Amino acid sequence: MKHGIDAMIAPSTPVSKLIITQSPFDAYVRKYGTTPRRGVFGYFVHELGRRIVGGTYPVGATLPNEPDLVEQFGISRTVIREAMKCLAGKGLVEIKTRVGTRVKERANWHHLDTDVMVWYYETGPSVEIMRSIKDLRRVLEPEATARAATRGTEEDIAAIASAYEDMVSTIGDININADADLRFHTAIFAATRNVVYSQLIDLIAVAIYANRTLSSHDDVAEGQKRALPYHKAILDAIVARDPDAALKASHHLLDSWRFNDYDF
Repeated sequence: MKHGIDAMIAPSTPVSKLIITQSPFDAYVRKYGTTPRRGVFGYFVHELGRRIVGGTYPVGATLPNEPDLVEQFGISRTVIREAMKCLAGKGLVEIKTRVGTRVKERANWHHLDTDVMVWYYETGPSVEIMRSIKDLRRVLEPEATARAATRGTEEDIAAIASAYEDMVSTIGDININADADLRFHTAIFAATRNVVYSQLIDLIAVAIYANRTLSSHDDVAEGQKRALPYHKAILDAIVARDPDAALKASHHLLDSWRFNDYDF
């Protein structure tokens, strides 16, 4: 996958340095990420994270030791140690004294961590991860719309309606439309009146953001236009306070969801 992030590290040389380049997901990480992309520490964490998720360092592999990393990246041992602790906190690696840092089985990775989700997309999302995300969305979204229909306040419904109107008025501008799309779903999750539920919006946020980043402009624009009637059906059901209709409308939206050439 090529988006200017194929090599955040200089080509292999006796002493290579950490090079900061832009990624299409930088804006998403600034808003939703758990590790800021700034400073040597932040960029180093994200580079190693991508290498692990992308398979450069496969499951079971032992990462280079501190002296090798110091030489390769030209950064301090302190930064390296803190980065390893950060990756360990995300479930990606296991640190053992006198053994080294080993990449853990994927079942241990914190897949709901927004940084980990982004690393999947930046290294080329697999069919498996796309199916997993859609499968989880099928569990979360329809139930959220049903709850919004019964629990949402008038202010909640107004926020959902406002976001939908913004989606209608911005067809053709894929970035602004995607922002409105995310506000639509965020407002629905907030309308569940469940503080835990509302924080699960990150799952949808990364999928919406990735779609406009990894697909062609025309494909995104067509998909956004195609999705409008499904969003309108969800809004109408919530306004009517009809949880069954909201549930069905949400399932219909997910049935229509495509990602690049994949139709799940």
